[in-house]
Amino acid sequence: MGITDRIILTLYTFLMAVVAILLVLGSLGVIPHQAILNFIATIPGNWEYAVGGVILLLVSIRLLLAGIGVFGVNTLTLSEADGGKTLVSKRALEDYIADIAQEVYGIYNVKVVVKMEEDVINARINASLEPGVNVYEVTSEVKTNIKETIKKVIGKDVKEIEVFFKQIKGTGNNNG
Repeated sequence: MGITDRIILTLYTFLMAVVAILLVLGSLGVIPHQAILNFIATIPGNWEYAVGGVILLLVSIRLLLAGIGVFGVNTLTLSEADGGKTLVSKRALEDYIADIAQEVYGIYNVKVVVKMEEDVINARINASLEPGVNVYEVTSEVKTNIKETIKKVIGKDVKEIEVFFKQIKGTGNNNG
């Protein structure tokens, strides 16, 4: 999901939270039933509610399609000739980059998310570190290895690599 989809999803979630609160308050009798019926009676004939409903439907469809990956690029075209195309899948790139990253000493439990747009590859690496390794050196080595290997094997540059360490193992020395 892009930033636009995330903003729309946030607003949509806020709207659904308000609707849920109104439903709870109505069902508990905090909001009088007559007030709810009066509101519902004003809906027929008001084009504003119809426009709001159509917008809500379109946003729902957009979020559904974005959520299942319809708008994302799932394959990267490596070459295209008269005889056909050479493609690599997003999943294959993610698995391959994870393998490359795990070859670096001190890094383990690697998960990769790749974003591809046309000829641009960006990667986010979520991993854990062994105790006693230098975070900066490991990060630098991972980025260098990935960029060099992907360029050599696939022929495309990795534009941006973000490394996120979710855990750094302790040394196991518990004094006390």
